[in-house]
Amino acid sequence: MQASLSPSPPTFHSLVNLLPTNTDSLNCEPSTKTLRGLRSLPYPLKRCPAESVRALISYGRKNCTHGPDVSLFLDILFQLFSKQKIQYTSNEEQLEIIGQCVEYLLSIINASKTLAPTSPDDPCLDALRALGTVVYENGAVCAKYHSELLAVLIPMQAVDGRDERQMVARRMSLTCLANICVKTGAKGANLQKEVLDILMRNLTGDLRDEGNTKVVSSALRGIQLLINENKAIAQEVVTALVPILQRIALQTPAATPSAVAAIKQPARRSMAIPSDSELSDGEPGLPRNRQRDNRLQLNALLCLQSLAKAQAKLLFPYWFRFLPDPVEGPSSPSLISVMRDSDSPKVRHGACAALMAFLDGSKQYLSVAEDSSTSRQPTSFTSLSAKLAEQLREIHEGLITAVKEETWPLLLAQELRCLTVLVKNCTYDRLQPSYRQNAFQIALDRITPEDYGITSAAFECLSAILDSKMPISPNTNPDGSNVFLSPLVDLAFAQIQKTEHISVRVAGLEVFCALARNEVTLFGAVWQRLVPVLAESILDPKEAVRAASYKLLEQYAHSCCSVTEGIQVQTMDWWCELVDVYIHKGVQDEFYAVRSLAVDCLGHIPATLFGDMPAKRQYGCLALALGMIEDEDPTVRAAACRTLGMYVGFTAVMEDVLFLSDVATTIPRLMSDANVGVRIRASWALGNLSDALAHVSENVQTEGQSISDAGITWETITQIIKAAIVAAKDNDKCRSNGTRALGNIIRVCPPPLLAREATRLMKDVIAVILRNVETGTVKTRWNACHALHNILSTPHFPIPALTSSPLYATLTKSLLTCKNYKVRISAAAAFAAPRHKSAYGNLDTVKAIMKACLVARETVDDLRDAKFGEFRYREQLAEQLRTTFMHLYTLIGGIPPPVPPPNLSQQLPEPRVSSSFSSPLPACPPPQSTSEITLPSTNNEDESRIRPAAVPPLLTAKMQNSVDAMDPEIQSLVEKFAVL
Repeated sequence: MQASLSPSPPTFHSLVNLLPTNTDSLNCEPSTKTLRGLRSLPYPLKRCPAESVRALISYGRKNCTHGPDVSLFLDILFQLFSKQKIQYTSNEEQLEIIGQCVEYLLSIINASKTLAPTSPDDPCLDALRALGTVVYENGAVCAKYHSELLAVLIPMQAVDGRDERQMVARRMSLTCLANICVKTGAKGANLQKEVLDILMRNLTGDLRDEGNTKVVSSALRGIQLLINENKAIAQEVVTALVPILQRIALQTPAATPSAVAAIKQPARRSMAIPSDSELSDGEPGLPRNRQRDNRLQLNALLCLQSLAKAQAKLLFPYWFRFLPDPVEGPSSPSLISVMRDSDSPKVRHGACAALMAFLDGSKQYLSVAEDSSTSRQPTSFTSLSAKLAEQLREIHEGLITAVKEETWPLLLAQELRCLTVLVKNCTYDRLQPSYRQNAFQIALDRITPEDYGITSAAFECLSAILDSKMPISPNTNPDGSNVFLSPLVDLAFAQIQKTEHISVRVAGLEVFCALARNEVTLFGAVWQRLVPVLAESILDPKEAVRAASYKLLEQYAHSCCSVTEGIQVQTMDWWCELVDVYIHKGVQDEFYAVRSLAVDCLGHIPATLFGDMPAKRQYGCLALALGMIEDEDPTVRAAACRTLGMYVGFTAVMEDVLFLSDVATTIPRLMSDANVGVRIRASWALGNLSDALAHVSENVQTEGQSISDAGITWETITQIIKAAIVAAKDNDKCRSNGTRALGNIIRVCPPPLLAREATRLMKDVIAVILRNVETGTVKTRWNACHALHNILSTPHFPIPALTSSPLYATLTKSLLTCKNYKVRISAAAAFAAPRHKSAYGNLDTVKAIMKACLVARETVDDLRDAKFGEFRYREQLAEQLRTTFMHLYTLIGGIPPPVPPPNLSQQLPEPRVSSSFSSPLPACPPPQSTSEITLPSTNNEDESRIRPAAVPPLLTAKMQNSVDAMDPEIQSLVEKFAVL
């Protein structure tokens, strides 16, 4: 009963209310007791309202300017701002509170200048410590105090190093200067540069002196904060900073001024706060000077990590300074040697984090490494590929040894993640196969039920190794399981069935995802064991587990869909079960990621199997995809667009014009979606839909009908054109698909519709395509030129829309100035598309085009501004120019060619661009073949004058007679072209 009546512990708000607000009635003793109560509160608190903080600071500004309560109040500010999240109600309130704190602390620091340097009442150091926490992440808030802060803090750097208090003040002022820059953004660039110069000047000094060591440590910590804030700063300091970091970060216990016997004991995990002196807790078993050296080394490693994250490419030339040097051997100082030899787990953890930063994103750089028998032979010159291969060998061996011997759980998990990053960035087809096998075995051995963090990291590493296409022995056990993978499969099964830790279950399911991605046949052997597990996982109350389960289904379905044609991994019954059991449940899930993955599964049904499905089941799949278009989440809508884009390319679907009509009325309105991801997928589906409609149009025309007779109305076609115009004006990924759609949909337009929209919609079509011919990515320009070819080859396209626009001038500019040969070939092919002279407008236009073809042919071998890969397209460009020139000559009165001129731009592979989708989006095959061909080379009779881009002779004797009777200007053009 008495316990229930005991008073509740005081709160921050209640204690602040006890402070007197009237200085006349101030009683020193009760106020001091209240301040001590505030200092002893267990920060961080559950609730700390900003109004109470304002009242506390207001009290301190009035009553804690001198006397014994000053240090007490400063300590409260330090704890409050270093550990507590203050609940501001507005930016104005935050600005007021931080401003009052800064003004108060600056007044205390300025007042301390009048005291003797060794006075025990000097609160300067306490004020500096509190100031560092107050300005941390509040630099932008206190912008109007920057000049005043710099005026107070910068002079503290001018000390001779003999007075201990002055050295402490110097170190703390460095911490304050760095913390001011945090979260100042681009507007604080000048401040950041000024502070950076000060910090760099403090990196020199005798590290055997304790004061200098702490100053350098604080400066390194400050530089790390600045690099994190502004990555461009790294470019200014990398040359000067790298040697300093190499000297400090790579020191071993034996090389430090305070070398002691190595004691590898776990350290308490520290809470990171802005003060350098509070950067980490002490490590048991190490003397104070050794802890100081460890803190210095740790700050150097953290600074190196930030530098590598900010400017990875800048550090490529310095890799041999920090990573194992094959010339000096494995004993040379490196991040690996620090991980191996340091007596501090925190230093080893920092070295591992820095190594991860070096390796992350280095795949292109490491791709040149080659570890072959030839590269290992001793020579007078060692190539970069051989050096990198040796370096990778040392890194692999060092990391594998570290993972094998590490006893600190947090560091072991970090080393496994570092090994994962290494695996993801190596090109193993040029390295020894033992690297992956050793990494696989050591990661497998570290899976333990005792620590779920280690097990999760080990599973992630094993998934990365499987994704690296590691060759797996086909040998099997008596039960049919794979000998090599059986231990991993058994461990993964055991872990994903435990419900205690989500991270382990998700990582275990990711192992099966990697197996499904890379070893689809072997994965099929364990499918039946997974069925009961998946049945429980897809109903799990935890969203992450359900999403991981559906990701596994999606990856396996994608692999089954992508296997070599003619090999069927799963039967029709399996796909039907996938739809009935898993997909129908997934699309009804509350979690958007599950719904999105379920819809993606729906889009992975192979075209051949879809065609063999009963009509009722086909309609069910189509209706499900159409229904998910209306989902509230953009990720799900994008997945539905992708699925519909796949379906419209299926033969079974193209034969159902009613469904095509439904898609044609649904996809166009998604081009106005607010989410760019949805618009990208919708534009891709729109391009595939236009391809399908062009194919349908060709089929019905052979039967003497039009596409309108097949059920596609004029209104639907008009809506598709308008949506494609919108897509062609969107971002680059939409524009390439939008122009592709326009080129194909115009081909299926009924002549009356073309005539009706001649002065409106068709002019908009030409205008937007021409804009994409001139600007955008290579893929966009290529598609735009190809779209113009389709439009110009449409017999009933309104001529005024062509002749009244700068169409031919734009194509001419692209032909003569574009550096990409595939775009130039496509532009030249577009010139040869019209079948009648009227499409060109007048004879002057034809002459201008012929002149452009002549100039382009004369410069076809000029590769000065072209990339090396364009070399292989020269002959195709020369042949297309000859074909186009011949076509123009024929139209103006020459001898007609025996067959229509070929469009060599369609014989080129479409320019490749990186896809932003997690799953590949195969394009619907266009109506006309786009397979690459190799043109036959022709030998020039004059062997002393060999041209790389040789083409057949232009004029025969009969054609020469026709030229003689032509316009002199055209005659001159033909004769010049003939000699090329």
